Amino acid sequence: MATITFFPLGNADSSLVEFADGRLMLIDYFKGKDHEDEEDKRICLPDVLNSVLEDKDRDYIDVVAFTHSDSDHVAGAEDFFWLEHAEKYQGDDRIKINDIWVPACYILEEGLKSSARIIRQEARHRLKEGKGIRVFSQPNALDKWFQDNSINPEDRAHLITTAGSCAPDFSKYYGQAEIFIHAPFAFQVDGEEIDQNKASLVFHITFYEGDISSRAFFGADTTYDVWENIVYKTMEKKRLERLTWDIFKLSHHCSYKALSDDKGTDKTEPVEDLQFLFDQGQKGCYLISSSKPIPSEDTDQPPHKQAASYYKDVSKDKGDEKNFRVTMETPSIENPKPILIVISSFGSSIKGDEKKSALMPSGYTGGKEVSHIYGAGFA
Repeated sequence: MATITFFPLGNADSSLVEFADGRLMLIDYFKGKDHEDEEDKRICLPDVLNSVLEDKDRDYIDVVAFTHSDSDHVAGAEDFFWLEHAEKYQGDDRIKINDIWVPACYILEEGLKSSARIIRQEARHRLKEGKGIRVFSQPNALDKWFQDNSINPEDRAHLITTAGSCAPDFSKYYGQAEIFIHAPFAFQVDGEEIDQNKASLVFHITFYEGDISSRAFFGADTTYDVWENIVYKTMEKKRLERLTWDIFKLSHHCSYKALSDDKGTDKTEPVEDLQFLFDQGQKGCYLISSSKPIPSEDTDQPPHKQAASYYKDVSKDKGDEKNFRVTMETPSIENPKPILIVISSFGSSIKGDEKKSALMPSGYTGGKEVSHIYGAGFA
C-alpha cells in the first residue's frame, strides 16, 4: 500500500509519497509556519517530517525532488537537510537525502539566491561527484556545462532521464510504482533565458496494488502551453495511459495560467488539450490545490476563483464536487491539516473521506499506522 500526503503550506508546495516498499519521496520543500505569527495556520514542515522519520526510525529520505527553484518550492531546505557540498550544512540533527532529483535548468541557472542557490550548489556538487542525483532532460546547455567542468557527458549519462521515459529504480515489481517523466523538454532549457515554470519537473506515477492501478499527476508550476506539449507528445506516442489519472496535484496553486492565457470572468475555460487532459480523470478522482483558500473576489495572484470554478466542475462531472480539495481549506480554513490519500487494492481515497465507504471504510489504512500524519502535533 502507498500513501500521498499534501501539506498545508499556503501558496507553496510539498508532498510526501510513501511507496509500497517503504521508500519515501518528498516532492519540493517549504519550511512553512512562522512561529512568531499566531495567525499563521500553515504547518511547520520540519516538525512534521521529523515526526514521520522518527516514527520510522530513520534519518534520511530516499528521494527529494525539487521540481524547480522558486522559493515556494525550496525555502528553508538548507536548514533542514544534510548537504554534502559544505560542512556548515551538516550535523547530527539534519536529514540526509539519498538522491536529489532536479530538472536540468536547476543545474544551469545563474543568479539564484538564498535557498535556491544553496540547493543548486548541492545538485552541482553531486553531479560532479557522479552520485546521489538524478537530472531530468539533457539539453545542449547541460553538455556544455559538463565540458566546462571537465566532465565527459557520457560519464554522467546514467544520471540523466529524459522526458518520455520512466525514472529508474522504480517499477511494478520494485516499489510497485512506475514514475513516468513528462517534462521538462530539452528545448525549454536551451533558450537564452530559462523560464523556471516552463522547465519544471512534471511526472506521472502509476501505483500498482493487486489488480488495481491508481495514477497521480504532479504538475509543479507548469503553464498551459507546456501541458499542451505534454498532451500532444504523449498522444503522438499513443500512450494514453500516461494521461489517465486518479489524483492530480494542480499546477501553480490554482492559477488560471495552468489552463489558459484567458482568466475568464466567472470560470477559466481551458485550452483544448487541457480539456482533454482533465477528461482523462477517472470516476471519483481527486484534484488537489496546494494553495491558500479560494477567494470569492477576483485576484491578481493565485489562487484564482475562475480556475477553481473549472476544477470544481471537473470534480462534479467525475462524481463529487467535494473532491476538489484545497490544502489550506481541508478539513477547514480554521484548522487545515495534511491531506492523506491512501492507495490500496480498493483504489485511492482520502483518509476520513466518507464517499467511498462502501469500498473502503473511513480511515482504512490496510492495517498500516499513519498516526504520524494526523497526530496531536497537527492540532
